[in-house]
Amino acid sequence: MTGQITATIEARDLEAIDNIIYEPKTEELTARSVFPQKYDVNEGAESYSYDVMTRSGAAKVIANGADDLPLVDVDMVRKSVPIYSIGVGLSYTVQDLRAARMQGTTVDTAKAATVRRAIAEKENSIAFRGEKKHAIKGAFEATGIQVDTSPTTGEGGASSWAKKTAEQIIDEIGEAHTKITVLPGYGTASLKLCLPPKQYELINKKRYSNEDSRSVLKVLQDNAWFSAIVRVPDLVGIGTADSDSFVVIHDSNETAELIIPLDITRHPEEYAFPRTKVPFEERTAGVVVRFPAAIVRVDGI
Repeated sequence: MTGQITATIEARDLEAIDNIIYEPKTEELTARSVFPQKYDVNEGAESYSYDVMTRSGAAKVIANGADDLPLVDVDMVRKSVPIYSIGVGLSYTVQDLRAARMQGTTVDTAKAATVRRAIAEKENSIAFRGEKKHAIKGAFEATGIQVDTSPTTGEGGASSWAKKTAEQIIDEIGEAHTKITVLPGYGTASLKLCLPPKQYELINKKRYSNEDSRSVLKVLQDNAWFSAIVRVPDLVGIGTADSDSFVVIHDSNETAELIIPLDITRHPEEYAFPRTKVPFEERTAGVVVRFPAAIVRVDGI
């Protein structure tokens, strides 16, 4: 029939969707801005095994001909973590497709942005906080990391940064920094500072002193203690008694790594009247922590 409008999803629709899905905003992928990523695990694997270092500095001086060479194996614990799929999809009705064809446009891609955010949020949540239902441990709750409590040096004996001076906040961050740099071989290690959004904004706006107009954030950047200072929404309520925390972490896959056997992938669309469904999948094991001592979490800020 002349002028008949088709109601099927077309290649240009899928291309428009892909352009949204595969170009996520940097701030959405928080976990990838904190942890190095590992993509070379087979996507068909059901689990991933790795070694956790329980201590360092195991080497010793040996006499000529001695056979009692210390083996690092005794300082490692072999662990395995399951690999899971993160799945989400979007759908269009026959009428959605008819309307797009009539207007000569592609389908509305707003749904694609929602899918992208949903996958990023789940990836971040698994990386930082884990997934208790599936026995996935979050990196900032992993066994063996250094956990401390923010000192009650603020106004009225408070631990909250909102009640502390700029100098007290910097001293507190400096102490956490030192807990890693005093480890053998970590004196010049590249470290990242991770902050909840509220505390990030606080130090970005809080003036260091009446004599120094720099913000606390600028002072930290000028001190060059950290390779990056990152906003991490998942640090809200992650600490003891659901308190906010900050984290200092060694910026290396020797310490922690985000395992992504399959990055976000679009699968073939499925049609069942009146909807066409477009499914997406990502496979991840979350973050494996190989040397937990190089992560410091401070609660109660």
